[in-house]
Amino acid sequence: MWWQEYSPQAQIFHIGNVNINWYGVILVLAIIVAGYLARKKLSQDAVINQRQFEDLFFYAVIFGLLGARVGHVLFEFDYYIAHPQDIIKIWNGGISLYGSLLGGALAVAWWCQKYKIKFLQISDRILPFFALAQGLGRWGNYFNQELFGQPTTGWWGIYISPERRPLMYYQQNYFQPAFFYESMLNLLLFVGLLLVAKKRQIEGKITLLYITGYALIRFFMEFIRIDDTAMIGSLRVPQLLSFLFFLLGLGALFYWPIKTLSNSKK
Repeated sequence: MWWQEYSPQAQIFHIGNVNINWYGVILVLAIIVAGYLARKKLSQDAVINQRQFEDLFFYAVIFGLLGARVGHVLFEFDYYIAHPQDIIKIWNGGISLYGSLLGGALAVAWWCQKYKIKFLQISDRILPFFALAQGLGRWGNYFNQELFGQPTTGWWGIYISPERRPLMYYQQNYFQPAFFYESMLNLLLFVGLLLVAKKRQIEGKITLLYITGYALIRFFMEFIRIDDTAMIGSLRVPQLLSFLFFLLGLGALFYWPIKTLSNSKK
């Protein structure tokens, strides 16, 4: 297959000493597209005005990116404690989706407290587009030749340069495109959340569906991924976190309607 003969390059071009990489460009485009659609949704539902959205978007993106990088550094703590100069090199890849979620959620929670707006009114409307941004952003991993799975002889395998392969798989040429699997699953999650959101839902349901859906996706993806990450016993830490988030989200999905119905009868 043609993609098995193509070796993606991280850099698009450079201006002087500044390198313009696919990873950064794709990440920025994913944020812009998701931000535009989220603004449109919030505007249609008359939740916040244009100026408020610009303020919210700024803090959510900044703290989301900071959280994403901090989360990655913590997962790869042994490496970064030995190479502290690499901590700021986000253009080489290395962000944590859970770190991004936590950083962005804290920023949104603070912003909602500031403007006296319910957190769930915002999260229900922006999280479907966060799933979209995840699906688009995963293609940056392709050009960085990262986030691939075990070796495969199937036609769907992607070529990974020798210097990017784990030592134990150095003699293998083709690997499962884990980035592609996760990208497609995130896009399906995005579509699913939009379909559910078309009908009037209990406040918080879309947020919980996102948490549960993404946690399930990530849990199974960790069986395929072979990149280095922190471990607890035989489990990868992101997989353990995903399992916990899935249980919490699933439990809340059953509990939330009961609580809401009970409160409405009072």
